[in-house]
Amino acid sequence: MARKEVGFVVTDDYKTWIEEVKNKIRNSQIKASVRINYEMLDLYWNLGVAICEKQNQAKWGDAFLKVMSNDLQKAFPGVSGFSVENLKHIRYWYNFYTNNEKWLQGVTQIESMVKSIPWGHNQRIMYKCKDIDEALFYIQKLWIITGVEMYWFTRSKVIYMQDRGKQLIISKSSFQNHSLIWQSRH
Repeated sequence: MARKEVGFVVTDDYKTWIEEVKNKIRNSQIKASVRINYEMLDLYWNLGVAICEKQNQAKWGDAFLKVMSNDLQKAFPGVSGFSVENLKHIRYWYNFYTNNEKWLQGVTQIESMVKSIPWGHNQRIMYKCKDIDEALFYIQKLWIITGVEMYWFTRSKVIYMQDRGKQLIISKSSFQNHSLIWQSRH
C-alpha cells in the first residue's frame, strides 16, 4: 500500500527510483573515498622519497623526524598523519618496496597497487610480510576486491572486506599460509 507524504503518494515506482538514487550517491561516496585515499598515499609516497633522499644526502639521523613532524603539524593543524611515528611508517613503507629487485622490474605497477589500498592495510601488510613477494600477494587480493566493493577493517588484526554477501577474512594465521577464508554472511 502506498503511503502519503505531504501531497505526494509514495508508490512502489518511487521506492524503486529512490533506492537507485541512494545507490548512486553511495557509489559516488565510495569513489570519492578511494580517490582521497590514493591522493593521501601519493603524498605519503612522496614524503617517503623526500625523507629517504634527505637522510642519505645530508646524513641526518632520526632526530630530524621530530623536528619535521613539529613543523608539519604547526603548518597544517588538524591534519593527521604527520606524527613522528607515522613519518617512520612512511619511510619504512617506501623503503620496503623500493629496496628490492622487483621494484626495478615493475615500478609503476607496484607503486599504483600500493597506493590503491588503505594506509592501514598497507601498514599491516608491510609489517607482517617477510618480503615483497608475500606483500604483493596480499596487495593483489586486496586490490582486486577493494577496487570493486566497499572495504573496512576492525582495530583487531583481522581485515574484512565485503563482496556481495561474503566476507574475505585475512587473519594472522592466514598471513602465514596464504590461505584466504571466505565466509557467507547470514
